[in-house]
Amino acid sequence: MVRRTKLNNLRVSAFSMVRTAFTWALVSYVLGVFSYANEEPRVITLEGEVVEGKVESISSGGLVRIKDLELPLDGLRSIIPDKRSEVTDHSEGKVILICGSEFSASQIRLIDEAIVFNSPGIGNVEVPIDAVRALRFGKLRRGSRFQKGLLNWEATKEVDSIFISGGSELQEVDGLIEEIDGNFLVFDRDQKLQTVPLNRAYGVVLASPLLKENERPACVLSLIGGTRIKADIEAFDGKMIEINLVEDVNMKVSWELVKRIGLKSARLEYLSDLDVLKEVIRPVIAFKRPWQRDLTVTGLPIKIKDQIYDRGLGFSSGTYVTFPNEGPYDLFIAEIGIDDDTLGRGDCEFVVRGGSQELFRKRVRGGDPAQLIKVDITGHDQVTLEVDPGEDLDIADHADWADACFLQTSK
Repeated sequence: MVRRTKLNNLRVSAFSMVRTAFTWALVSYVLGVFSYANEEPRVITLEGEVVEGKVESISSGGLVRIKDLELPLDGLRSIIPDKRSEVTDHSEGKVILICGSEFSASQIRLIDEAIVFNSPGIGNVEVPIDAVRALRFGKLRRGSRFQKGLLNWEATKEVDSIFISGGSELQEVDGLIEEIDGNFLVFDRDQKLQTVPLNRAYGVVLASPLLKENERPACVLSLIGGTRIKADIEAFDGKMIEINLVEDVNMKVSWELVKRIGLKSARLEYLSDLDVLKEVIRPVIAFKRPWQRDLTVTGLPIKIKDQIYDRGLGFSSGTYVTFPNEGPYDLFIAEIGIDDDTLGRGDCEFVVRGGSQELFRKRVRGGDPAQLIKVDITGHDQVTLEVDPGEDLDIADHADWADACFLQTSK
């Protein structure tokens, strides 16, 4: 029986960039707040300063060239190219790697210990099976046992979990995947081969080791067609961006496919990783919904004006959550908006408080583009985020604090 032998040896390659010392002049604030929303190509620094212009190149040493400037990659939080025309994605499947990368996929096959598939815009992709966390062959079933098994990153079993469609529920069977072709999925169960037609095989959560948070790549590339790649950037020559996903998995991606690049830094703390001091949820007429970490309040990926965010908080109106500022951090930064799942509905106010002092308030309506905000939280050891209902009470107020984070500025 052919099977993986390197399951415990996979590690992310070291980030191959020379860290460059730099200083950013901290932008002047009016009331400690700055908001920005447009569709021009730009980069956003860790401090929330927006530098407009097209990225011309990224060197192997980690310098981003834009206009006549060279900016250190580790001093940025986002790169947004020109607005892209979306590719029609006819694929229903997903290939998810152990680093968290999610490829829209069709024609998924297992060939010689590698998962081979077609991804819109990218074309044919081949990934060692040891680098794969899960496969999904059909349309997403929200709240399914497959989805729960996939999201439980701490659970690693000795065998694969195969999910088979059967009516309204998915049947979960343990085994080891042996073959996937265009028609059938074959797996070993108790040393007996079992065959399932591929149109009944919903997905597989593989017995692959999961990368710890500090081992995962530093960047998230959101591509047209729905693919999101977590990778380290090696270089960009103006046309193709070279990336490393996990060990022995490197690829080049056309810059024309990139909608957004998100980056992380040691000076930045995402609020979705923090414990809370206090939370209150007081809906007006809508159902009471718990707030969510890294998802919208309905439990789906955060999405504002077709832009998907990996990190953030999902609230409904009447939600108040207090976080400790233990850095201490100087800035709160987020991109605020009403999630696309409301189909343009919703009307609410985003509020930030430092202790009892109101630091920021902004009204947002469904369909508005995400607005980058930065709030000076210097001297406040507690920060409360709240969402208040607008004119339509709390109907469809699926409020997203996308990429919500605390930051230590480079003073």
